[in-house]
Amino acid sequence: MTQEQLAERIGITPQSVSKWENGLSCPDVAVLPILSDVFQVTIDELFGSHFAGIRRGLAAEYLFHGDAQDSSGCGRHGIVVGAALCKNRFDKPNSAYYFDGVDDYIVVDPAPELKQDAFSLSVWCRYDMNADLTGWNRAIVSQEGPHARSFQLSTRENVIVFHRFLQEPDLAMERPLAKDFWYHIAVTYEAGTFKLYRNGRLITEQPGTFSVNREEPLYIGRKSSNEPAFFFHGSIDDLKLYNRAITADEVEELYLENGWVPEKEPQASVISEENIPVLEGVEDLSINVNPTDIQAAVDWYVKHLGFVPLHSPSKDELAFLKLNKGPNLIVRCTDIHDQAMELESDKENARKPAPFIFASKRNIERLREQLIEAGAQNLDLKDAGFGYFLHFRDPFGHNWCILREKIG
Repeated sequence: MTQEQLAERIGITPQSVSKWENGLSCPDVAVLPILSDVFQVTIDELFGSHFAGIRRGLAAEYLFHGDAQDSSGCGRHGIVVGAALCKNRFDKPNSAYYFDGVDDYIVVDPAPELKQDAFSLSVWCRYDMNADLTGWNRAIVSQEGPHARSFQLSTRENVIVFHRFLQEPDLAMERPLAKDFWYHIAVTYEAGTFKLYRNGRLITEQPGTFSVNREEPLYIGRKSSNEPAFFFHGSIDDLKLYNRAITADEVEELYLENGWVPEKEPQASVISEENIPVLEGVEDLSINVNPTDIQAAVDWYVKHLGFVPLHSPSKDELAFLKLNKGPNLIVRCTDIHDQAMELESDKENARKPAPFIFASKRNIERLREQLIEAGAQNLDLKDAGFGYFLHFRDPFGHNWCILREKIG
């Protein structure tokens, strides 16, 4: 049988057959049964132990060739909600899924059965040109929920982050992402060590533990909490989950799989620290200040905590402030006599814990120094392992707590 005849029989190009015969690539797994039948051999005999090796330990495999079926043989098929088939990195139609960043996702329930002692994840993704990458957002794949949390591969301030919910510091890529460019991302875990790869190269590694989640579904293109910012905006392809730690050579093999020729990554813009809000809010809040202090309080929160005024102090002595993607801060005037009844003495109030926690991406030591210069009091910086907590009291008698997670 000639290369042309074989290519026509299985629906690929003669060049692909030539590359396969010379060991440079392998055809789509969807045609393996046809090849096996043509040559009257088993798949392992057809491709040898090398091909069998890269598939060893698969817990789930989503190649997205026209659907979201699991091609690993484990039967963990995905249900597509809104996502549309699109071209993959080879420009082949109906071979990846596009997510609109609004409400598209794929859910796998029950989730793939993963093991706690070893784990790997491999996926291709491309961010849409209009994707908003500020803040913490754009979940590529996640398995987490209110009952049990395992992992989340998402985006934080224009870099990809592997997040495990405050168990240990996150793994993060330092180089910012370029839009409209295909990335291969791989994460491995074995012997208490996580490793993060980008386009076939090891980027970072650190110790940690992997918690298996047997209760929550696996989500592709979102996180379980349905937060708008976490819907992925772009294309996802070739997601593979393993019950073993694939090697560095295997990561590179997956990156170059099917004859992929690496492309030069475009230069991405860096978000400077000055353009990042000091705080990321977790909830709205309302605080009371003395009528004579309201303008000073608004100015202080804007200058030192990154709030943006939406409504300046009015005749009703009320001001509204907001953070980028964060909470609303309502500053109210309270008569000094009413305020005295609401607040305890300065000494007692200073010991009260902050009623809320914010997350900051600023350098925590530099932020501490800036707050001291700005008149903050009772500053207390604590190392909690996964991050730093900075407690302080502003000049208007209100306690704050800022969390700076350790990443990378």
